Amino acid sequence: MPWTVSDVDSHIKGLSDKSKEQWVAVANSALAKCEKEGGKECDVSAIKQANGVVAKESLQAKHADIIQESALHNADISKVVDLSSKALAGEGDINEAVKAVNKAMISLKETALAKIEDGVKYPAEAYAYASDKTNPSAWQLRLREGDKVTRKQLDRAAAFLSPGGFGGKHVDIPLEEVSTVKRTIRNEYKRLGVADEDISKWVKEAEMRSPIFEYTPLTESVIAGMGKAKAIILKAGFNSSKERYYPAETLKRDFKVFEGSKMFSDHPTEADDKARPERSIKDWVATLKNVEWDETGQQIIGEPVIVESWMQQKLATLRDKGLLNEMGISINAVGQATKQTIENAKTNYIEKLVRSRSVDFVTYPGAGGMVQMFESGVENDVDIINIESLKERRPDLVTVIVTEAQAEFKQEAKIKMELEEKVKELETANATLLKENTDLKSSIETEKQATAKATAQAAIKEAIVKAEIPEPTKVRLQERFKDAATTDGVEDAIKAEKAYIASITEASKVKGMGTTTPDSEATRKALKESFMRLGMDDKQAETAVRGK
Repeated sequence: MPWTVSDVDSHIKGLSDKSKEQWVAVANSALAKCEKEGGKECDVSAIKQANGVVAKESLQAKHADIIQESALHNADISKVVDLSSKALAGEGDINEAVKAVNKAMISLKETALAKIEDGVKYPAEAYAYASDKTNPSAWQLRLREGDKVTRKQLDRAAAFLSPGGFGGKHVDIPLEEVSTVKRTIRNEYKRLGVADEDISKWVKEAEMRSPIFEYTPLTESVIAGMGKAKAIILKAGFNSSKERYYPAETLKRDFKVFEGSKMFSDHPTEADDKARPERSIKDWVATLKNVEWDETGQQIIGEPVIVESWMQQKLATLRDKGLLNEMGISINAVGQATKQTIENAKTNYIEKLVRSRSVDFVTYPGAGGMVQMFESGVENDVDIINIESLKERRPDLVTVIVTEAQAEFKQEAKIKMELEEKVKELETANATLLKENTDLKSSIETEKQATAKATAQAAIKEAIVKAEIPEPTKVRLQERFKDAATTDGVEDAIKAEKAYIASITEASKVKGMGTTTPDSEATRKALKESFMRLGMDDKQAETAVRGK
C-alpha cells in the first residue's frame, strides 16, 4: 500500500514538510518499480532508498552551512568538509557524513567568533565597535593586546576618532554609534585607572547636555520677496565668547535637527517658559525650511519662511536701511558637550546637537542671561536631565526601564533556549535515523545469509541423495553439513565415503587361495562388522553382506 506524509515519521524522524513529501514520492516510486519487476521485500528496499535520498538533501544543506560557519570562526574543518564532499559525490556513507557535520556544527557554535589580527584571535568584546556579533570583519577599534586592554591600544583607538584619524586613516562607524563607541573607550580608560585629564580628548566624556544659545546677526542674510529669507543658523568654530567650540564634523552631521524648527519673535522669558513651554502661536512668525550644510562657508544655513506680514515688513525695512545687524537669529537648542582645551582656550566642545527647541528672531544676543534662565529648570527638562537626576526624581521611570530591559533579556534568553532545544531535537532525530538505517542494513544482511544457507542446504541434500552410498552414510553426511551456508566440501566428503566403503569391501575378500570359494563364516562376519561401523544396523549390514 502506498505511503502518505503521515506515515513518514514512523520510518525517519525530524524531516520538514517538504522533505516528507519528497520521501513519500521516492518511496512510492521505488515500491511501484520493485513490485512491477517482481522483486522481493520491496517495502524494505523502498524505505531504504527514500531514507538515502532525504539524507543526501539534508547533507547538501548542512554542507553549505558548515562551510559558512567555519569561515566566521576562522576554523579548520577540512576533514569534515572532505568527508561531506565525498559522501555527496557518492564516494562515502551519507549518514556518517551527516553525523560528522552535525557534530562539527555544534562545536563551532559553542566556540565564540573571533577576528584575527597579527596572528591573534580576538573576540567581539575586544573591540569598541562590534554591533554585529556575527560579522567579525566589521569589528573595529581593537582595545586589547593579547588578552588584556592596554593604554597603547586605547590611545590608538581614540586617535582613529580624531578629525585627522590615526596615521591619516579613519574608521567607518555609523554616526549614531560614535557616542556609544567613545563611551566604551572612556570606560576602559577608567578601568585602567587613567585620570580624567589624561584621557584622550577625542573620547572625553560628554559631561552634560546643556541648552545652547547662539546669536548670528542677519547682516549676512538675504531677505527676499514672497516671505522668504536665507539666513546663517550656526557657524563652525568658536562662538564669540569662546565658551563653545562647534566642530565642522558635528554641524555637518547634525544640521538636520533645525529642519522645520518654528521661529518666534524673541526668546521666551523664564515666566513664559514655565507657564507655556510650548510657546504661544501669537509669537510664531516663521518656520525654518531647506536647512543644509554649506561646505564652503563651514556653516549651517536655512530659509526662514515668514508667516507674519509685519515681520516680513520689518526685515525688509531693516535691510533697506542697512540695519540688519540690529537683529539676528538665535538658536535655542540642546547639545552634548565635553570640557576640552582648543587653541589654548578651555571650552565646551560640542560633540552632538541633540535637538532644536526653536530658532528665534532677537535684537541682541542674550549676554549670558539666557543660559541661566533654563538652568533653573534643568531637572525637569527631559532633553537635559542626567541619569542621577532621573534616579532621584523619577525612580518609577527607572524601574520601568529596568523592567523592560529585563523582559527583553529574558525574551532573548528564551529564543536562545528554543534554538538549543531545536538543535537537540535534530540531533535526536538524526540518531534515530542512523539507528533505523543500521537496523535495516542488519535485517537485509540477515535475510541474505538465510537465503544463501537455504540454497546451499538444498544443493547439499540433492548431492547426498543422489550419491551411491549406503543410507546411514547419507544420514551421517546430512547431519555433518546441516549448518553449512555453502556447498564447499560436500563433494569431497561423498568421494571420501565412497573410497572408504570400497576399501573395506576390498579388504573383506579372500586372496591368494586360488579359485574363489564361497565366503567363510569369518569373512562374512568381518564384512558385516565393517558395514555396521559405517552406521548400518544389524539387519542392514546382513543384507549388504548377502548382496556384495
